[in-house]
Amino acid sequence: MVSFFRRVFYNLTLGKLHFLIEFTVGGSKVPAMRFWYFFVCVPLLSVTGVFAAEPKKDKAAELARVAIMTFINASDSAHHEWVEKSLPDAINDSMQARFEFVRQDENKVRAVADKLKHVGGEYSQVDADKIAKESQSDILIYGSFKLSESKEDLLLKAVIYNAQGKRVIGVVEDTSPADAKIFKSIDRMAAGIVEKIYSFALAAEREQGKKVDLKILVLVPTYSTADEEKKAVKELDVLKNDLADSYLGRYLTIYEFYSEYKVTKDEQAKANGFAKNRERNKIISWLEGYGVRNAFIVLVSDKKVNITPVAEGKAATQISYAVNARPEEKKAGIAKASLEMAPKGEKVELKKNTLTSNSVTLLHIGALGGKGVLEAGNNLGVLTGLNVQFGMKIWKPWLQPQVKLEGYYVTQKEPVTYLLGGSLSGGFGYTILLGQRMALTPYVMGGAIMGVIKNTATSITFYLPSVSAGLTYTVFLGPRWGISFNPHVQYVIDKIAPGIFFTGSVSWVYRF
Repeated sequence: MVSFFRRVFYNLTLGKLHFLIEFTVGGSKVPAMRFWYFFVCVPLLSVTGVFAAEPKKDKAAELARVAIMTFINASDSAHHEWVEKSLPDAINDSMQARFEFVRQDENKVRAVADKLKHVGGEYSQVDADKIAKESQSDILIYGSFKLSESKEDLLLKAVIYNAQGKRVIGVVEDTSPADAKIFKSIDRMAAGIVEKIYSFALAAEREQGKKVDLKILVLVPTYSTADEEKKAVKELDVLKNDLADSYLGRYLTIYEFYSEYKVTKDEQAKANGFAKNRERNKIISWLEGYGVRNAFIVLVSDKKVNITPVAEGKAATQISYAVNARPEEKKAGIAKASLEMAPKGEKVELKKNTLTSNSVTLLHIGALGGKGVLEAGNNLGVLTGLNVQFGMKIWKPWLQPQVKLEGYYVTQKEPVTYLLGGSLSGGFGYTILLGQRMALTPYVMGGAIMGVIKNTATSITFYLPSVSAGLTYTVFLGPRWGISFNPHVQYVIDKIAPGIFFTGSVSWVYRF
């Protein structure tokens, strides 16, 4: 509002002064115009800037408020009471190194939590919401630890709850011998929590279409045999996906790099030769020749995947994991490698709006009803059936592919005995999120309708093109699910007997 009045004042002031100058001295007397402009316009505009200056936003007010709660000692082990406080402190230290956020007062949060029941350190969604609301927190991190049945190990579990989206965004678990090694387990837990929050924040930033500085990381496989090359190239696809979830940047395989940077055949052969001979330093120098100083060099052997992060032209500590490692172990190793690429001291601002769920990837499944009319006359009965529609954003907010599948049964109306059929359509829509609870999606489609129509004389099989449009109104009853109402009209293209179908559906909705 301030900027609006500022623009109005600017335009009105400049316009009146310009008229005064033209009227007084005429357009031909340029020096006079400059004189008047300098001594009248500039001071007035300066005053405008003083009185209508944009208020500065309080950065801290925009940052997410994180409640790191005291962990529950589920076994009431007197020897491990110190973990109750040590674990939250370790989590806070790890988060402070990676994020900018506001930590909520632990005693204030605990005072709220003590009024509610928990099961082994975990709260129901209703109670988690109450804790978040009353303590004014955007993220809750809570959990428990307990001794194993043998009393030799300590089992730790942490839950990360997003109050804005009203859902758990991550669970981190670890097991440690109940001795001095527990310190390493606490550090692993803290690192795992940071990774979960970072991945969620990164996905949310991308979902909101926010731009980031371009950071190219080239994935270079090293190998010595044709079989190793196949394994290494296959591993690159896994790395690309997992790295994109754990570190902000752009990732290219060496082969994509060849294409994008228009690398000659001779230079490609040289780089491939370095890879086959496992000459990592030469690969690093070769990439620097193209202005790239960040890379992951991937060496795949029969049993291990070794990743050497190269940050600013220097090789960092190698990360290894087994070829047949569990997905969680692979992701942990990849996340650790990606940390080597992060500039020292770089922090991500964990903002309140970052944690808002803006996904428009929606699946609708429901029942439909309606009426079909042929140009030859109103000779179709009531239409009933099923409806499935799926839509997602793949690039820009306005580019949301939609796919719709419908099945119909039209009841008897003379001379038609019945119509049995279905349609498959595809097109584009645009989803408008009306806050966190509602969404509106207009869409247009093209496709085909097929089926069998039976009348008193014969049965006719048809397969015809169609065009359609509709509007989906969704109400979210939870962060991930809701119901939708969808009026839809479909025009069937046929030279002899074109028709039009008016349908409406009520569907169950799942948000991915």
